[in-house]
Amino acid sequence: MILGNNLIKTAEISSSTNRGKHITTHRELFILENGGVLIDNPGMREIGILDSETGIKNVFSEIFNLSKNCQFSSCNHICEPGCAVLTAIESGNLDKSKYDNYIKLMKENEYNTMTKLEKREKDKKFGKFIKTTKKQLKKYKF
Repeated sequence: MILGNNLIKTAEISSSTNRGKHITTHRELFILENGGVLIDNPGMREIGILDSETGIKNVFSEIFNLSKNCQFSSCNHICEPGCAVLTAIESGNLDKSKYDNYIKLMKENEYNTMTKLEKREKDKKFGKFIKTTKKQLKKYKF
């Protein structure tokens, strides 16, 4: 209505939420006849840090330098034996809160780089784990 024509796709209002439905998948700028500007900005479906491994390496360079001394090259620095990062935390040479932030960001980065199929498979495995755990807990009747 604002543009005076049907350039922007629209849909009906949702009866359950009484809100509009997102139709567009990209941003678009429209210049109005009176000189105004209209931006069609679609709703966010998912927000995450994309291509962040380099940034994480820069911010947590101390951890990456320590990791060169880990016993295993595939060390995740969580519970592996011979982990130089965990040793540094235990000795007080690495701040525990900095380590916690590093682990949190690495997990988020790992999740954001997974394909939809990998995410679905991970969710399926988690669902099976929960189902198995519930069965086991029924045996003990708390």
